[in-house]
Amino acid sequence: MGAVAELSESQLHDSAAQSYLKALAQNQSALLVAPTWAEIEAVTEKVRAALKTSGRLAGEEKEFQVFDSLSWTEAQKRDARQYRPGMMLHFHRKMVGLANDESLEVVGVANDALQLRRRDGSETSLKLGAVSAPFDVGESRTLKVAVGDKLLLQANWRKKFVNGELLEVKAIQGDSVMLADGRVIPESYRTFTHGYAVTSHAAQGKTVDEVLVVASSRSLSAINQQQFYVSISRGRDACRVFTDDVEMLRSHVTRSSARLAAVEVVPLVHSRKFIQTILQRGHRFLKQFRQRLGLQQTILPDNRSPQMKTPRYEHQRTSTHRIGV
Repeated sequence: MGAVAELSESQLHDSAAQSYLKALAQNQSALLVAPTWAEIEAVTEKVRAALKTSGRLAGEEKEFQVFDSLSWTEAQKRDARQYRPGMMLHFHRKMVGLANDESLEVVGVANDALQLRRRDGSETSLKLGAVSAPFDVGESRTLKVAVGDKLLLQANWRKKFVNGELLEVKAIQGDSVMLADGRVIPESYRTFTHGYAVTSHAAQGKTVDEVLVVASSRSLSAINQQQFYVSISRGRDACRVFTDDVEMLRSHVTRSSARLAAVEVVPLVHSRKFIQTILQRGHRFLKQFRQRLGLQQTILPDNRSPQMKTPRYEHQRTSTHRIGV
Protein backbone atom coordinates (compact mmCIF):
# COMPACT_ATOMS: atom_id res chain seq x y z
CA MET A 1 0.00 0.00 0.00
CA GLY A 2 1.28 3.46 -0.86
CA ALA A 3 1.59 6.40 1.49
CA VAL A 4 -1.80 7.75 0.34
CA ALA A 5 -4.69 5.32 -0.14
CA GLU A 6 -7.90 6.51 -1.80
CA LEU A 7 -10.76 4.20 -0.84
CA SER A 8 -14.53 4.21 -0.90
CA GLU A 9 -16.26 5.60 2.19
CA SER A 10 -17.41 2.10 3.15
CA GLN A 11 -13.84 0.73 3.01
CA LEU A 12 -12.01 3.66 4.57
CA HIS A 13 -12.31 2.93 8.30
CA ASP A 14 -12.03 -0.85 7.87
CA SER A 15 -8.77 -0.48 5.96
CA ALA A 16 -7.28 1.92 8.52
CA ALA A 17 -8.30 -0.41 11.36
CA GLN A 18 -6.72 -3.43 9.67
CA SER A 19 -3.48 -1.50 9.12
CA TYR A 20 -3.48 -0.62 12.83
CA LEU A 21 -3.91 -4.29 13.80
CA LYS A 22 -1.20 -5.34 11.34
CA ALA A 23 1.25 -2.95 13.00
CA LEU A 24 0.43 -4.39 16.43
CA ALA A 25 0.88 -7.93 15.11
CA GLN A 26 4.36 -6.92 13.94
CA ASN A 27 5.15 -5.66 17.45
CA GLN A 28 5.09 -2.03 16.36
CA SER A 29 3.50 0.88 18.19
CA ALA A 30 0.83 2.59 16.10
CA LEU A 31 -1.55 5.51 16.39
CA LEU A 32 -4.58 6.51 14.35
CA VAL A 33 -5.03 10.28 13.91
CA ALA A 34 -8.22 11.89 12.60
CA PRO A 35 -9.38 15.53 12.32
CA THR A 36 -12.78 15.15 14.04
CA TRP A 37 -14.30 13.16 16.90
CA ALA A 38 -16.95 11.74 14.56
CA GLU A 39 -14.16 10.23 12.45
CA ILE A 40 -12.38 9.00 15.58
CA GLU A 41 -15.48 7.23 16.87
CA ALA A 42 -16.09 5.57 13.49
CA VAL A 43 -12.58 4.12 13.18
CA THR A 44 -12.44 3.21 16.90
CA GLU A 45 -15.58 1.10 16.48
CA LYS A 46 -13.89 -0.84 13.67
CA VAL A 47 -10.67 -1.30 15.65
CA ARG A 48 -12.43 -2.59 18.77
CA ALA A 49 -14.59 -4.99 16.73
CA ALA A 50 -11.46 -6.47 15.15
CA LEU A 51 -9.70 -6.67 18.52
CA LYS A 52 -12.61 -8.62 19.97
CA THR A 53 -12.55 -11.04 17.05
CA SER A 54 -8.81 -11.61 17.45
CA GLY A 55 -9.11 -12.08 21.21
CA ARG A 56 -7.01 -9.05 22.12
CA LEU A 57 -9.95 -7.63 24.10
CA ALA A 58 -10.75 -10.21 26.78
CA GLY A 59 -13.76 -10.77 29.00
CA GLU A 60 -17.00 -8.85 29.28
CA GLU A 61 -17.21 -5.13 28.71
CA LYS A 62 -18.15 -2.82 31.56
CA GLU A 63 -20.07 0.39 31.00
CA PHE A 64 -18.71 3.62 32.51
CA GLN A 65 -20.41 7.01 32.55
CA VAL A 66 -17.64 9.33 31.36
CA PHE A 67 -17.43 13.11 31.07
CA ASP A 68 -17.05 14.67 27.61
CA SER A 69 -15.92 18.29 27.80
CA LEU A 70 -17.55 20.82 25.47
CA SER A 71 -14.45 23.07 25.75
CA TRP A 72 -16.45 26.21 26.46
CA THR A 73 -14.84 29.62 26.80
CA GLU A 74 -15.24 31.67 29.99
CA ALA A 75 -17.81 33.85 28.19
CA GLN A 76 -19.90 30.82 27.29
CA LYS A 77 -19.77 29.49 30.85
CA ARG A 78 -21.10 32.82 32.17
CA ASP A 79 -24.00 32.87 29.70
CA ALA A 80 -27.07 31.10 31.14
CA ARG A 81 -28.57 30.82 27.66
CA GLN A 82 -25.90 28.28 26.72
CA TYR A 83 -27.02 25.71 29.28
CA ARG A 84 -29.69 23.04 29.02
CA PRO A 85 -30.86 20.27 31.38
CA GLY A 86 -28.74 17.14 31.19
CA MET A 87 -25.40 18.91 30.85
CA MET A 88 -22.69 18.18 33.40
CA LEU A 89 -20.44 20.52 35.40
CA HIS A 90 -17.11 19.16 36.62
CA PHE A 91 -15.38 21.35 39.23
CA HIS A 92 -11.59 21.61 39.18
CA ARG A 93 -11.54 24.00 42.13
CA LYS A 94 -13.80 24.04 45.17
CA MET A 95 -16.43 26.70 45.77
CA VAL A 96 -18.77 27.32 48.69
CA GLY A 97 -20.84 24.15 48.99
CA LEU A 98 -19.10 22.51 46.01
CA ALA A 99 -16.06 20.24 46.23
CA ASN A 100 -13.04 19.92 43.98
CA ASP A 101 -13.46 17.05 41.45
CA GLU A 102 -17.22 17.02 42.04
CA SER A 103 -19.51 16.48 39.04
CA LEU A 104 -23.12 17.69 39.01
CA GLU A 105 -25.95 17.54 36.49
CA VAL A 106 -27.78 20.64 35.29
CA VAL A 107 -31.50 20.14 35.99
CA GLY A 108 -32.74 23.71 35.55
CA VAL A 109 -31.77 27.20 34.35
CA ALA A 110 -33.44 30.41 35.56
CA ASN A 111 -32.47 34.02 36.34
CA ASP A 112 -28.76 33.57 35.47
CA ALA A 113 -28.54 30.63 37.90
CA LEU A 114 -28.22 26.88 37.48
CA GLN A 115 -30.03 24.23 39.49
CA LEU A 116 -27.63 21.32 39.95
CA ARG A 117 -28.10 17.73 41.11
CA ARG A 118 -25.43 15.62 42.82
CA ARG A 119 -24.99 11.87 42.42
CA ASP A 120 -26.75 11.26 45.74
CA GLY A 121 -29.84 13.12 44.47
CA SER A 122 -29.40 16.27 46.56
CA GLU A 123 -29.63 19.60 44.75
CA THR A 124 -27.95 22.99 44.98
CA SER A 125 -27.95 26.21 42.97
CA LEU A 126 -25.10 28.09 41.33
CA LYS A 127 -25.25 31.79 40.42
CA LEU A 128 -23.39 32.59 37.21
CA GLY A 129 -21.20 35.66 37.75
CA ALA A 130 -18.48 37.72 36.12
CA VAL A 131 -15.65 35.85 37.85
CA SER A 132 -13.75 32.95 36.30
CA ALA A 133 -15.83 29.76 36.46
CA PRO A 134 -13.89 26.98 38.29
CA PHE A 135 -15.60 24.22 36.34
CA ASP A 136 -15.72 22.55 32.96
CA VAL A 137 -18.98 22.07 31.07
CA GLY A 138 -19.65 18.82 29.28
CA GLU A 139 -21.97 15.91 28.69
CA SER A 140 -22.20 12.42 30.14
CA ARG A 141 -22.02 9.41 27.86
CA THR A 142 -21.62 5.65 28.18
CA LEU A 143 -18.22 4.16 27.34
CA LYS A 144 -17.72 0.40 27.13
CA VAL A 145 -14.34 -0.78 28.42
CA ALA A 146 -12.78 -4.24 28.38
CA VAL A 147 -9.46 -5.71 29.55
CA GLY A 148 -6.86 -4.89 26.90
CA ASP A 149 -8.47 -1.60 25.85
CA LYS A 150 -6.38 1.50 25.23
CA LEU A 151 -7.59 4.61 27.07
CA LEU A 152 -6.84 8.29 26.46
CA LEU A 153 -6.90 10.48 29.56
CA GLN A 154 -8.53 13.86 28.94
CA ALA A 155 -7.84 15.80 32.15
CA ASN A 156 -5.13 16.22 34.78
CA TRP A 157 -5.96 14.77 38.17
CA ARG A 158 -4.15 15.23 41.52
CA LYS A 159 -0.69 14.84 39.98
CA LYS A 160 -1.51 11.18 39.32
CA PHE A 161 -2.91 11.46 35.81
CA VAL A 162 -1.87 13.77 32.98
CA ASN A 163 -4.11 14.94 30.18
CA GLY A 164 -3.17 13.15 26.95
CA GLU A 165 -1.71 9.97 28.46
CA LEU A 166 -2.35 6.73 26.56
CA LEU A 167 -2.77 3.74 28.87
CA GLU A 168 -3.77 0.08 28.71
CA VAL A 169 -6.43 -1.60 30.84
CA LYS A 170 -5.13 -4.59 32.80
CA ALA A 171 -8.23 -5.38 34.87
CA ILE A 172 -11.58 -3.97 35.96
CA GLN A 173 -12.54 -4.25 39.62
CA GLY A 174 -15.95 -2.83 40.45
CA ASP A 175 -15.97 0.84 39.43
CA SER A 176 -12.17 1.06 39.30
CA VAL A 177 -9.93 0.45 36.29
CA MET A 178 -6.57 -1.23 36.92
CA LEU A 179 -3.91 -0.07 34.45
CA ALA A 180 -0.95 -1.98 33.02
CA ASP A 181 1.51 0.45 34.64
CA GLY A 182 0.13 -0.28 38.13
CA ARG A 183 -2.01 2.81 38.56
CA VAL A 184 -5.72 2.71 39.24
CA ILE A 185 -8.43 4.93 37.76
CA PRO A 186 -10.81 5.55 40.70
CA GLU A 187 -14.55 6.11 40.59
CA SER A 188 -14.01 9.86 41.03
CA TYR A 189 -12.07 10.18 37.74
CA ARG A 190 -14.22 9.75 34.67
CA THR A 191 -12.57 12.01 32.08
CA PHE A 192 -11.27 9.44 29.62
CA THR A 193 -12.17 7.78 26.32
CA HIS A 194 -10.84 5.03 24.05
CA GLY A 195 -7.27 5.71 22.97
CA TYR A 196 -6.91 4.06 19.56
CA ALA A 197 -7.49 7.21 17.53
CA VAL A 198 -6.87 10.83 18.55
CA THR A 199 -7.04 14.31 17.08
CA SER A 200 -3.87 15.99 15.82
CA HIS A 201 -3.96 18.23 18.89
CA ALA A 202 -4.00 15.24 21.24
CA ALA A 203 -1.28 13.57 19.16
CA GLN A 204 1.24 16.37 19.80
CA GLY A 205 4.21 15.13 21.81
CA LYS A 206 3.52 11.48 20.96
CA THR A 207 5.85 9.40 18.80
CA VAL A 208 5.03 5.94 17.47
CA ASP A 209 6.50 3.55 14.92
CA GLU A 210 3.66 4.02 12.47
CA VAL A 211 1.05 6.78 12.25
CA LEU A 212 -2.17 6.22 10.31
CA VAL A 213 -4.02 9.39 9.28
CA VAL A 214 -7.74 8.99 8.52
CA ALA A 215 -9.38 11.85 6.64
CA SER A 216 -12.70 11.20 4.94
CA SER A 217 -14.39 13.90 2.87
CA ARG A 218 -16.88 14.46 5.71
CA SER A 219 -14.12 15.76 8.01
CA LEU A 220 -11.79 17.49 5.56
CA SER A 221 -13.11 20.92 6.57
CA ALA A 222 -11.10 20.49 9.80
CA ILE A 223 -7.81 19.94 7.93
CA ASN A 224 -5.16 22.55 7.10
CA GLN A 225 -1.39 22.55 6.58
CA GLN A 226 -0.50 22.81 10.27
CA GLN A 227 -2.97 20.14 11.38
CA PHE A 228 -1.86 17.76 8.63
CA TYR A 229 1.83 18.22 9.36
CA VAL A 230 1.35 17.54 13.08
CA SER A 231 -0.54 14.37 12.17
CA ILE A 232 1.95 12.91 9.69
CA SER A 233 5.01 13.73 11.82
CA ARG A 234 3.95 11.44 14.70
CA GLY A 235 5.43 8.32 13.04
CA ARG A 236 9.15 7.67 13.37
CA ASP A 237 9.20 4.84 10.80
CA ALA A 238 6.16 5.16 8.55
CA CYS A 239 3.09 7.23 7.78
CA ARG A 240 -0.03 6.25 5.83
CA VAL A 241 -2.95 8.45 4.84
CA PHE A 242 -6.45 7.05 4.23
CA THR A 243 -9.02 9.19 2.40
CA ASP A 244 -11.98 8.85 0.05
CA ASP A 245 -11.12 11.99 -1.92
CA VAL A 246 -7.44 12.67 -2.65
CA GLU A 247 -8.13 15.80 -4.71
CA MET A 248 -10.18 17.41 -1.94
CA LEU A 249 -7.55 16.43 0.64
CA ARG A 250 -4.87 18.09 -1.51
CA SER A 251 -6.83 21.36 -1.58
CA HIS A 252 -7.17 21.39 2.22
CA VAL A 253 -3.52 20.46 2.84
CA THR A 254 -2.45 23.54 0.87
CA ARG A 255 -4.51 25.82 3.11
CA SER A 256 -2.82 27.38 6.12
CA SER A 257 -4.61 28.16 9.39
CA ALA A 258 -2.17 30.98 10.19
CA ARG A 259 -3.56 34.53 10.08
CA LEU A 260 -0.62 35.91 8.12
CA ALA A 261 0.20 32.98 5.86
CA ALA A 262 2.50 33.47 2.90
CA VAL A 263 0.80 32.83 -0.45
CA GLU A 264 2.26 29.68 -1.97
CA VAL A 265 1.85 28.59 -5.55
CA VAL A 266 0.75 24.97 -5.60
CA PRO A 267 2.26 23.00 -8.47
CA LEU A 268 -0.30 21.42 -10.80
CA VAL A 269 0.74 17.81 -10.24
CA HIS A 270 -1.11 14.63 -9.49
CA SER A 271 -2.79 14.76 -6.06
CA ARG A 272 -1.07 11.71 -4.61
CA LYS A 273 2.31 13.01 -5.78
CA PHE A 274 1.67 16.38 -4.16
CA ILE A 275 0.71 14.88 -0.78
CA GLN A 276 3.73 12.56 -1.05
CA THR A 277 5.90 15.67 -1.39
CA ILE A 278 4.34 17.14 1.75
CA LEU A 279 5.14 13.93 3.64
CA GLN A 280 8.74 13.93 2.39
CA ARG A 281 9.25 17.58 3.36
CA GLY A 282 7.99 16.76 6.84
CA HIS A 283 10.52 13.94 7.09
CA ARG A 284 13.39 16.19 5.97
CA PHE A 285 12.42 18.79 8.55
CA LEU A 286 12.44 16.19 11.32
CA LYS A 287 15.81 14.85 10.15
CA GLN A 288 17.39 18.31 10.17
CA PHE A 289 15.94 19.05 13.58
CA ARG A 290 17.38 15.84 15.03
CA GLN A 291 20.78 16.65 13.46
CA ARG A 292 20.75 20.09 15.10
CA LEU A 293 20.00 18.49 18.45
CA GLY A 294 22.91 16.09 18.00
CA LEU A 295 25.25 18.96 17.08
CA GLN A 296 24.17 20.91 20.17
CA GLN A 297 25.06 17.96 22.39
CA THR A 298 28.46 17.62 20.69
CA ILE A 299 29.59 21.22 21.22
CA LEU A 300 28.57 21.48 24.87
CA PRO A 301 31.22 20.60 27.52
CA ASP A 302 30.72 17.26 29.31
CA ASN A 303 29.66 18.97 32.52
CA ARG A 304 26.96 20.91 30.66
CA SER A 305 25.57 18.10 28.51
CA PRO A 306 21.79 18.33 28.54
CA GLN A 307 19.63 15.39 29.46
CA MET A 308 18.13 14.73 26.07
CA LYS A 309 15.14 12.42 26.01
CA THR A 310 13.67 11.14 22.76
CA PRO A 311 9.95 10.48 23.17
CA ARG A 312 8.99 6.85 22.79
CA TYR A 313 5.72 5.01 22.86
CA GLU A 314 5.33 1.44 24.16
CA HIS A 315 8.85 0.31 23.21
CA GLN A 316 12.13 1.47 21.69
CA ARG A 317 12.98 1.17 18.00
CA THR A 318 15.71 2.47 15.74
CA SER A 319 14.51 5.28 13.49
CA THR A 320 14.21 4.22 9.85
CA HIS A 321 11.50 6.68 8.82
CA ARG A 322 9.88 5.77 5.55
CA ILE A 323 6.89 7.04 3.63
CA GLY A 324 4.62 4.13 2.81
CA VAL A 325 5.60 0.53 2.38
